[in-house]
Amino acid sequence: MSIVYLIAAIGLGLAQFVIRNLRLSRCVSALAIVLQWIFTAYAFTVEGTTEYEFFRFDGLALVMLSTLTIIATAAFSHTNHYLNSDEDASRIRAQYYGAMQFLTMALTMASLSVHIAMTWIFIEITTLSASALIFYRRNPGSVEATWKYVFACSISLVLVYVGILFFSIAMGENAETGLSIDDLLANAANLDQFWLKLAFIFILVGYTAKMSLVPMFTAGIDAKDKAPTPAAAMLSSVVMNAGFVGFYRVYGVVAQTDIKHWADAVVLFTGLISIFVAAVYLVRVKNVKRLFAYSSVEHMGVVMLGIAAGGIGIYAAILHLVLHALVKSSIFMHIGQLYRVYGSKYIDAMGRYFNHSGLYGTFLIIAMLCVTAMPPSGLFVTEFMVFKSLIDGNMWIVMAIAMILLTVIVWAIARDMFSILFLGSTSPDSIKARHIDAPWYETSWQYILIALSIWLGLWTPECVMHLIENAAAIVTM
Repeated sequence: MSIVYLIAAIGLGLAQFVIRNLRLSRCVSALAIVLQWIFTAYAFTVEGTTEYEFFRFDGLALVMLSTLTIIATAAFSHTNHYLNSDEDASRIRAQYYGAMQFLTMALTMASLSVHIAMTWIFIEITTLSASALIFYRRNPGSVEATWKYVFACSISLVLVYVGILFFSIAMGENAETGLSIDDLLANAANLDQFWLKLAFIFILVGYTAKMSLVPMFTAGIDAKDKAPTPAAAMLSSVVMNAGFVGFYRVYGVVAQTDIKHWADAVVLFTGLISIFVAAVYLVRVKNVKRLFAYSSVEHMGVVMLGIAAGGIGIYAAILHLVLHALVKSSIFMHIGQLYRVYGSKYIDAMGRYFNHSGLYGTFLIIAMLCVTAMPPSGLFVTEFMVFKSLIDGNMWIVMAIAMILLTVIVWAIARDMFSILFLGSTSPDSIKARHIDAPWYETSWQYILIALSIWLGLWTPECVMHLIENAAAIVTM
């Protein structure tokens, strides 16, 4: 079935590139979403199985696939404002729809892949697809953001490729058996530790471009700023999750070897320095899209702290990924409405948003609480569990530093959000706020995603807990 989905998704994506009729493009997009939901439903019926030795429907895959399907549905339904209905723009529109379809397909297959080379291939496809989306507006800013993204991600994925080569060297005579996760686990005890350390470092650093972590986090900041809002919602959520899957499956192999404690130290440092960098930038940033892009760096840093701490921290890290994806995608979709109201992405040009619309202002308050992990945010629960895992591991100094940095981050985000909500504009270039009511199909998804993140965090269903526990077992087995 995975091959059937792959062929069908590629076919729909190619069709989008040649279709010039707007109504037909939307029909094909609706068909692609139906295909995505059917495949997701099928994945749950074959939980625990492996197809063609490359694709496994385990807990990690099902969690990430479900999150992707929900957010992709929201992103596709959110695109109408960004697609010009003029016939002259039909080619650009076709490229947008096609790139969105290929991005969704690549993220789906990367989530299922249990072969480190196959995962690398599909994540490389996400780079090409995302670059087409970033380039959508064809202005100097989007051109610059596109080549930066392509350059940074290409360099990063070259590092991943080198890491894969080092893995084959670490396998020694067993390299001929293959580089699937099962093969690596079967030979974990015999892996050469020197080459294994090199492989882990290269793969971790390479995937930081997708995960928005130090050192390659800059690849995604400009991309999320310049991409159309629905595409930015994907880049700030499910694309980051796919990068995590690539790293996490490799980490699951390393966790079964004698270098686990060394790897945990590397992951812990990566997470802590990422939170520090996010705090520094968030204090100074003036662009609302970049504000939430840097917030993603912080949240991925928290995820890495949970992975390194182990225990309940691994469960919390995976759930944190899901909740963050839901929250951040809804916020980026709402930023599109902010831009329509103020005609700017700069915080100084915005003000008195609550007076403009009590409904939208209320959403922004709830979103601010959720993204800063304040009650009733589900992220409050997962961050609490991460801190508990740090205490259980006697990592008191790490916890203290992280809490101080997160306090600074909460202050920085709250300062800017309250400025938008209640204070007047301070920019001489600001315009009078325009009263623009967004279509119901756009705003409804924002509320659905934010409500879903709260519900999953505070009242996690047994079936979701089961999947996340199975995903955590990849490391703890």
